[in-house]
Formats: sequence, structure tokens, C-alpha cells
Amino acid sequence: MINNQFYDSKVVGKYCEERNADLAFTAYKRAWGSCDIELVEITNKNFLYRAQARYLVERMSDELWNYVLSKDNEHTQQVIDQVVQIALPESKNPDEVSCAVKAFMEADKPQHLIELLEKIVLHSSDFMKNKNL
Repeated sequence: MINNQFYDSKVVGKYCEERNADLAFTAYKRAWGSCDIELVEITNKNFLYRAQARYLVERMSDELWNYVLSKDNEHTQQVIDQVVQIALPESKNPDEVSCAVKAFMEADKPQHLIELLEKIVLHSSDFMKNKNL
């Protein structure tokens, strides 16, 4: 499914939604940007916050971060928890971390930003010496 260039991710993802949420997530993720809203909706609906958090970090899309961190999203706290606890500590890419930090700043989430920075700067040896963080 991931390597087949001939299927439409949106169609396959929609088909999989009621059958297997993980497959729907995989189909939407494969689209890398054109199915972001569908990906967020399926992960929220099925409590796949960890998968959503990892995708957010990898994708590095300001628009997607704004959508997920908006005040209208009732799942924001669960996603933030997974970003801070799992997705960013796993990341070894400083660009992913910078994008997430910028998103938290723009979303006016100072408490979560402090928690995020503590986790990655104080507890992650990869970013301890990063002057920008």
C-alpha cells in the first residue's frame, strides 16, 4: 500500500477508516500533506495521538501545527502530551524541534513550551548544547 503509486491515498484512507484506523492513518500519511486534515481527524477519533504527534513532528508544517494547536481542537492536550513525552524526545533532527518550538510559541502555549524545552534540552543529550534552544 505504501509503495503503490497508482492508488489514491484519500480514497483508500476513507475506505479503511471504519475497517482499520491504522491502515487509514498509513494511507493518509503516504499522501504527505494532501490528506493532513483527514489524518488528524482519524487519529483524534481513534485516540491515535502518538501517531499524530510523530507525524506532526516529521511533517514540519506550520499550517498543520496551527490547525492541531488551535483552541477549537478538543484533542489538543492529548496531542501536546504525546509531542512532549514521545515524539520530540525521539527526534534527532534540530529542524523538527525548531518547527515544534515555533508552533508552540505561535499558539501561545508557554507552559507547554517550557515543558517541551525542559524535556528535550535538559534530558536529551542530542540538544543539550544547542544554543538556539
